[in-house]
Formats: sequence, C-alpha cells, structure tokens
Amino acid sequence: MEQLLRSEEISEIGEHYDLNAPVLFFPVRHHSPVCSFHLKKAIEDYSPDCILIEGPKNAEALIPTLIHRDTKPPLALYYSYKDREGFISPAKEEYKCYYPFLDCSPELTALRQADQRGIHAEFIDLPYMEILAGTAENRGIRSEGEKQTYNDDYLLSRSRYLKLLCEKTGLRDFEEFWEKYFEIRGLSMKTSEFVRQMRVYCGLSRSHTPAEELEADGCLLRERYMAQKIAGASEKYRKILAVTGGFHTDGLRTLLEYQEGRGVRFLGKPVRLHKADEKDQSVYPMAYSMEAADALNGYASGMQSPGFYDQVWKWLEAEESPDRAYPDTVLHFLAATGRRARRKDESISVYDEACAFSMAEGLASLRGKRSPGLYELRDSALSSFVKGEYSVSTDGPLRILSQITTGEQTGTLCAEAARPPLLDDFERQCALFGLKIHSTTEQECTLEIFAKKKHLQMSRFFYQTEFLGCGFARRKKGSDLVKRRDRNRVREIWYYRWSAQVTAALIDASVSGGTTEEAVRTRFRMRFAGCGGCQEAAELLVSGFLMGLYDEQEKSAGRFARILAEDGDFFSLSRGFSHLVMLSELQDLYQVRDRMDLDRLIEICFQKILQLLPFMGQTGEEEQQACMECLRSLYQITEKETYALYRPVFADAMERMLERRPLNPGIEGAALGLFYGIDGNSGERIKTAAEGYMQGTEEARRGSAAFLRGLFFTARDYVFASGDFLELIDGLLGRLSTEEFLKLLPELRLAFSYFTPMETDRIAARAAAFHGKKGQDILRGRAASPEEYAYGETLDHYIREQMKGADS
Repeated sequence: MEQLLRSEEISEIGEHYDLNAPVLFFPVRHHSPVCSFHLKKAIEDYSPDCILIEGPKNAEALIPTLIHRDTKPPLALYYSYKDREGFISPAKEEYKCYYPFLDCSPELTALRQADQRGIHAEFIDLPYMEILAGTAENRGIRSEGEKQTYNDDYLLSRSRYLKLLCEKTGLRDFEEFWEKYFEIRGLSMKTSEFVRQMRVYCGLSRSHTPAEELEADGCLLRERYMAQKIAGASEKYRKILAVTGGFHTDGLRTLLEYQEGRGVRFLGKPVRLHKADEKDQSVYPMAYSMEAADALNGYASGMQSPGFYDQVWKWLEAEESPDRAYPDTVLHFLAATGRRARRKDESISVYDEACAFSMAEGLASLRGKRSPGLYELRDSALSSFVKGEYSVSTDGPLRILSQITTGEQTGTLCAEAARPPLLDDFERQCALFGLKIHSTTEQECTLEIFAKKKHLQMSRFFYQTEFLGCGFARRKKGSDLVKRRDRNRVREIWYYRWSAQVTAALIDASVSGGTTEEAVRTRFRMRFAGCGGCQEAAELLVSGFLMGLYDEQEKSAGRFARILAEDGDFFSLSRGFSHLVMLSELQDLYQVRDRMDLDRLIEICFQKILQLLPFMGQTGEEEQQACMECLRSLYQITEKETYALYRPVFADAMERMLERRPLNPGIEGAALGLFYGIDGNSGERIKTAAEGYMQGTEEARRGSAAFLRGLFFTARDYVFASGDFLELIDGLLGRLSTEEFLKLLPELRLAFSYFTPMETDRIAARAAAFHGKKGQDILRGRAASPEEYAYGETLDHYIREQMKGADS
C-alpha cells in the first residue's frame, strides 16, 4: 500500500482534488467514520454552493426527516416496489430494500453539514424501481440470499484486486485491510492525501472488475444518471461537491467533461425512466438497529461491529485528538466488557482489562498499525479474558464484547416523519400494553388470558401481529390451539422482539388497512376467499377466533359450507374436522355464542370422512404418516363425551377399510392399535396380524417394520401388555438375512422412536433376557484391538481417496 501511495497514479489523481474546480468529487465508503471526518474538512475547505449525494432521487422529500434534531440514527429509508407492469420480470414480483444511515455515515454527515451551513443538497441516484429494471437477475440489488440494500460497497470488498492486495499485505480480509490503511491511517492524513488514496484503491478495484459485471449489477446505468444530474446542477451552481461511493468516482469522471467557466458537460447516453405507477412505489423513513446494520449479519455494504465505529465517530465529533480515537475506543470497550462480565459472575478483573489493552497496543505495533483497532480488540480480549481453553463455557466475555461492539441502540424518528397509519397504531398499542419496542433484545411476556381482560387483549394483539407475518411475537408456551397442543393451559407465554424487519413488514401490510385490526381483517377476508379446502378454511377460522374476529365467523359461514361441500380430500377433511371441533370448544371456553351453526358443519364434515375412510387402506408410503395421524386424531375426538356418538360409525368405517385389499401395513398396524384402544380384547387380533407379517413369506416380512411403526404410533402400550409380543419381534430379527435387516432398519428405527427413553430401556432389558443377558450387558462391547483400529484407519484412508477420485 505504501508503494501505491508513491505511484504515478497518485500525482495524476491529485490534479483532480482541486478546491477551485466546478465539481469536487469526494469518494466514500458507506458508514465510514474516517470518510465523514475528511468530508467535514472538505466542505469547510471547498465551501460548495451545492452538495450532491448518492441517494435515491425520489426520497428527497424525506431529507428534512433525516436531519431533524429529534431524529436519532440508526435509521433507514425503506423502499418497496410492486412490479404490476412486469418492468422487472414476467413474474411481476414485489421487491424491497433498505438505505441505512448511521451517525458516522458520510451521506448523513453531508446532509447535516449542508443544513447547518445553508447549502443546497439533493440526492442524485436512480429511484429504486429503475435500479431494479437496470439490474440483471441474481445480480447486484437483485441478488438472492443477502439483505437487499441500496448501497453497493460490496463492489469494493469483492474485487479480484482486493484478494491479491490482502495476500500481499498479510491481512486476514478486506475489513482488516480497510481499517489499517483507511480508518486508522486516514486520520493522520491531510484530506487531499486521503482522497487520493481512496481514488487509487477504488480506481484499481474498479479496473479489475469486468465491464460485463458492472453492466449486470446496474452500476453503469446508475453512473450515467448521476453524471446527468451533476451536469445539470453545474448549470445552476458554481461549486458542486459530489459525495458518492468510491467505486463510482472514476466512472462519473469519464462521463463528464470540464468546460472552462461553464461547469461540466455530460458525455454519455441520457437515461430514460420508465413510466411506472407511483402507487406501486413507496419509500418511508424507519427506525433501524445497529444489529441490522452489521456486515456480520448479512448487510453486504455494512461494516463489521458498527457500534465500535460509532464510538470512534463520537470521539472524533467531540473534536478530541484524532490520534487517540482508536486507542481510547479500544480501552472503552475492554472496560465495558469487563464491567458487564463481572455483573454476570465472570472472573474478569481490572488487571485483565489493563493486560488486554497493553496486548492490543503491542499487537498493533507488531502489525504495523498506528493504533489498535477492532481486530486487536478482539484478539486481546480472547487472550486476556478467556480463562483456559476456548469453548462455549468460557466464551462469555467474548459474547459480551461482540454484543456491545455491534451496538444495542435503535433509532427514533421525529414526530413529523412520514409514516403509514398502521405503524402508528402498532406503536400505540405497544405503548398501551407496556411492550418494549425500543430495544432489539427479546422480551418475555406471561399472559393470564382468562383472569385479566388486558391480557386477553394482548393475546389477541400478538396473534394479529403473527397473522400479519411481521415476526414481532412468537408463542413459547400455552394453548397452541391451531396445532392442538397444551390446550388445558390457562396461561400463555409469549416472546416478542422489535427489529427493522418488523417495521418493514408493517409498512408492507399498511396497504391492507390503517390499524392492526383493519389490516388483519382485510387479509383474513382475502385469504378466506382464496381457500381451496376444508383444512385451510377451518384453520383460518381458528386463527380469526384467536385474534378476536368473532363476527367474521358469521360472514364466513356460507363460504365455508361451499368449501366443505366441494372438498373430497380425506386429509383436508380430517384436519379440518379437528379444527372445527377445536373452534366449537373454544366458543364454550371463551363463552362466545356460535355464529355459524358449527354442530351442523361438524356433522357434515364427519359424514364425508366416513365415506372416504374405507378406501384409505391403499394409501401410499409417502402419505402413510399423514394418514396415521388423521386416524389417531379422529379416534381422540370420538373418545370425548361430546362426540361419543361418532365412535361406533368410526369403528365400522375402519373395519371396512381393513377388509379391503391390498392394505398398507402401516395403516393396518395403526388401525389395529386404535381398535385395541376401543376394545382392550383386540390383542389377539393384533398378534395374529403381526405373525402374518413376521412369520410369513419374504414379501410379507418386508411389511413387518411398517406394521410395527403403525402399531406403535397408536398403541405402543400393547408391547408391555402382551407377554410374548417382544419375543415375536425378536424371532423376526433372528430370521432376517443381513440384506433384509438393512432394508427394514430405517422403518424399524422410526417404529421404536415412538417410545420414551424409559420405555426403550424396559424393552432393551426384556430383549436382553431372551438371550440370557442383563440390560446393562448390551451396553458393553468388546474393545477394538490395535490391529483392528489400524485396519479401520487404512480403510477410511482408502475410501477418502476413492471419493476424491470420483469427484475429480
């Protein structure tokens, strides 16, 4: 890097850092404290009439919100676009992205400085929709598997040039390279020197990126648009400061030509915007979190541990000596980690903190850094704070350090910020219920829904947010009425956690209504109108009940009756039947009157199930488990006093199913297990069927494992009630050849997985007794001899080599 600073390119680039030029280009890395530090100096020295910033043009109206004194970063602009016209792709999908701002973001620094100095400022980048249209699928802002953000610093950190540079400088990755040569060393440079260094690195990174990639990423299109805006502004303003991502600076310069006394002229092909409907595009300011802005959490244009660099920026903003910014920040986090660790009974002393700081400074010296930075902070904490071997039990201090260097604060918006009404209603209800939404820490909430009216309202609110899919709340314990678990509990335990994604999801949902309940009702009706089966519709009715939408049942009754009449799927009807029964029980529990004649619908649904049940014995292997679950659920419901009249006809339908051949062994085993529950005298029938599988032909034996799986699924207690059933299974295993056993093994494992660990021990003890052993004897095995061990290693090596050959 030092040789680069003495290269010929430096002197050439230096000619363009001219404080008298009509346009001064200032290259930045997003969220970089050192870029903001020198940007303030450049504004002071250059005194521009206009500051143009790489930001979405259609978000200019939100600039007053971003710079308002009551707005506190981190925050973001949230974009969404619904491609109804198919401008992006024939799939006509929905797209969304974030444009984050931290206190140390150069773009925000530029806006604040412009406001303080009375300088005109505007955004000059393409609107989000246009970038999407100009970007190839799975490239740039349309990449899959990453958080979609407006910024594109990934172009700097992923270039071929960077990889070679990290190898030559002996640094671990781009972040360490950037910190050493820019964040730390940059504070001791003059602004002109820093800009030249940025131009060299960004220019070389760009030159090692193929033009096809720049085109596919939408980079060239954006630069043409920004260059157009710069040229247009030069007709009005005498001195323009252009603040853009460093990767774009050289691209912008090639598109502009200086004209003596007349600003700059655009040399490229003008960009024509699509005529998209404004209703399909939206942009809102939103509170963000440091956690979401962390590069380690998938934000490609972010910096690692933004809380660390935010502290550096606070030091620089205080106008203290820049030379002490990093050492004092490292010391700050070592001391903060020590304090928190001691509160959690970690054995970290003040002396350990002093040793860690001394080591950080020593590591910086060895690595040729002017000051210790984030990497020295982490390495010194690992060495000084972890006692003994590094493991899950000793890494507590490092987890604390990671948490506080990421940053725990969330942003706030001023009261004047443009916000959808739904978001206001959400926050109003959170305040009403005393929910903490200004922290990203997960909170626990216990609700006594039948003892306190407010808790019932909170439960409904949580269910509503869950229905909207915003990821705010999740139920940990309590009556899971949709999945039919733990319905006897009178308390619910919820976990909730605010994140930027919650806000984004609520903004998306705002098209459905101005309040949480209104949005939920709209989506409920839309989903119910699109229901294609009994299961889906009945489950939706239960969800509506839990959300407190009792009146929607009456409105949905006619539609549900038609869905039920048209549904001929056994699985959908069986699961829908369970949900209808649950809904009926809920009405009794909550003392809510029946608004849709549930008893009649339950009767109709059950009759349809009885018509289909005799034909379910031929169910294929892929649906075997689902069929067994449906049979067991029907058995459990008909066991209740309210539905006891259904038990005889249910048993009769199962009997007719068992008479039809061919018969799936798993379904047969499950049905016989249910008959054992209905009539305890059916044990002999089970034994007879089992003997047919286990002592029959080779083809019959192939179905024995599936039979046992079905039987154990519905009546595993039969194993302990029958004196000789385990002996029957032992005889089967003794007759199987090795090949047959290996084929049955997966299904056998599934069959025995239904037993509890204690039941498994009982079975193992009885199986051992068949062969004159005790239970504990089968837990001991002969130790491998040295010769066998050596042979095993040789075999492993041989197999690995063979696999390598196959791969190549």
